[in-house]
Amino acid sequence: MVKLIPKIADMVKRPETSKVLATVSPEGDPHAVVCGSLLVSDDETIIVGEVYMYATCRNLVHSPKAEFLVWYGREAYSIQAVLTSRMTSGPALERMNHNLEKMKMKAVAVLEFKVLSAYDEGISSDTAGTQIL
Repeated sequence: MVKLIPKIADMVKRPETSKVLATVSPEGDPHAVVCGSLLVSDDETIIVGEVYMYATCRNLVHSPKAEFLVWYGREAYSIQAVLTSRMTSGPALERMNHNLEKMKMKAVAVLEFKVLSAYDEGISSDTAGTQIL
């Protein structure tokens, strides 16, 4: 596992950042969903509120690997991660649901991912596609 650098952690935390979670089906088909519920719980861990993520969760049972794409303006990062747990109660779920109340949504669980690597995917001829973690 690797630690998120502050620049990437900040981008994940900001509400105005666009966020997508991608998984792969057992048949090898990619599947992506918009995530309005990403939180950084520590510098190695991203948590996601499980809200209408039926296909995503089925895919994660098959393969726990996932990729997050986060971007705002010209800055973007791809974060590869692995699912480490699914929590259906506790402080992380309560915190997530407190945040989701503003969007009139509720998570049934929190998915916890450990960060494996990250790439710069921003608009730059010098660094686009470069691994940074």
